[in-house]
Amino acid sequence: MKCMGKTMNAGRDLQKGSYLLEALVAVLVFSFGVLGLVGIVAQSVRATNDARYRAEAANLAAAVVGEMWATAAADLDTQYGTGGTKLAAWQTQVGGLLPSASGANAPQIDLTQPGLSSRARSVVVTVFWQLPGDSTRHQYVMSAQIGRNT
Repeated sequence: MKCMGKTMNAGRDLQKGSYLLEALVAVLVFSFGVLGLVGIVAQSVRATNDARYRAEAANLAAAVVGEMWATAAADLDTQYGTGGTKLAAWQTQVGGLLPSASGANAPQIDLTQPGLSSRARSVVVTVFWQLPGDSTRHQYVMSAQIGRNT
């Protein structure tokens, strides 16, 4: 009987620590799962921010086009052209709402295109932004006809 007892104890001695090894492997697998979830959440936040800034750029462009519709056609160049007071105010507003939307990324309004008629102006509004930590410059472009198209 003693021989059998020693053989059974020897088998138990070989298995000591196997629970610890199984626990460590389980923690490792769990850790990789958590890291994957953190990566997915980070990408989700980045996509949400990009969508928010894109929507904000569209709203800002639509707002300035709406203001141009309320402006007399003769005053468009002086107020929204280079150095115009309303252009400068709008660029400041955009710079406060979108990241890196100033300097080389300052929003632009192109008033040089002819309209569909002699009483209309074609306007192209371009809004730029750059996400923090991103080297890609994003833009939203809106074109509109200001004035009468007949």
